[in-house]
Amino acid sequence: MRLQVNINLTRQNLRNRRKNLSSQERARASLEISKNLLQSNLLSTSTAIGIYLQNDGEADPECIVKNYSVKKKSFYVPVINNDDSKLLLFSKYEHKMQFKKNKYGIREPESPTLVDANCLDVVLMPLVGFDRTGNRIGMGGGFYDRTFQFLSGRKKTKPLLIGLAYSIQEVANIPNRPWDIPLNFIATENEIICAKQK
Repeated sequence: MRLQVNINLTRQNLRNRRKNLSSQERARASLEISKNLLQSNLLSTSTAIGIYLQNDGEADPECIVKNYSVKKKSFYVPVINNDDSKLLLFSKYEHKMQFKKNKYGIREPESPTLVDANCLDVVLMPLVGFDRTGNRIGMGGGFYDRTFQFLSGRKKTKPLLIGLAYSIQEVANIPNRPWDIPLNFIATENEIICAKQK
């Protein structure tokens, strides 16, 4: 129980830190994250890329979509599966499509064209906190961990999981719980971090 309390406190502190960034600071950092990803070539051979729609002050992947829009890449956004499994499906993303808010207040396509997570090459993931071993703190719902459970033990290599974050979201050490699925890379405005699993 103590571990959960610590993670919840850390989550709240990190969310506050992120919310204290001005909209200009967030936009500037999101642009730098996009540039770093472009220079890294981590997305160069991928054709199906999962992204998210910014909701709580996260780094905005829209810059990445704009950079790759002419490079024959398809983007997909998460949609909560309505079967009570708490899994995410992904819907093809078009910039001008219509959205509705789900029960958590997060935008989803009104008329989704759904695919399973294992159909994606790369998934750019939101996070509240991260460490250099690829552990992440999300919003606490466990949707991403459950959705990518098939990557547990890395029997499969696809999709590659890349967290997008501001450098102020880094934490020295996040305890890894049995159900946590670590990231392969973290992209910040300062660097691309190759996660080193312990």
